[in-house]
Amino acid sequence: MKSKEEIKSMIERIAQEQNLFLVDLTVSPENKIEVFIDSLKGVNVGTCRTVCKELEALLDRESEDFDLTVSSAGIGYPFKVPQQYEKNLNNLVEVRLQNGNKLQGKLKAYSEKGIVLECEEKQSVEGKKKKETVRVEKNIDFIEIREVKDIVIF
Repeated sequence: MKSKEEIKSMIERIAQEQNLFLVDLTVSPENKIEVFIDSLKGVNVGTCRTVCKELEALLDRESEDFDLTVSSAGIGYPFKVPQQYEKNLNNLVEVRLQNGNKLQGKLKAYSEKGIVLECEEKQSVEGKKKKETVRVEKNIDFIEIREVKDIVIF
């Protein structure tokens, strides 16, 4: 069986041709290959099927049997690559921090260092007894983040 790096290279070539990006790849000792792809415009079943067929043609089923699954890194799938942050700019996301706290808000920016999240929080306002909800932008370093997921509200 080809190595994980060889399979990754094949997928990245296929993905690049179709304006997709690889989000995750697992290859088990039992030759079960799971591929998660995405694009800035989203991925449908037909796209997954096409990528699956192209990858299967590059792998040699005659020499070794394998189980291949190609899926979209859809709603609720944790962000693993920068393109997922780009795709979700100005969208609602949930950020789970290393300390266990959760934040929800609009993803305003990302960099190699971290993200900027616009969220609402209650703060004391001068001259008022009750705390008021205000919008704040929080800079969060990736080192503080356990995972980030998109939120869809119907």
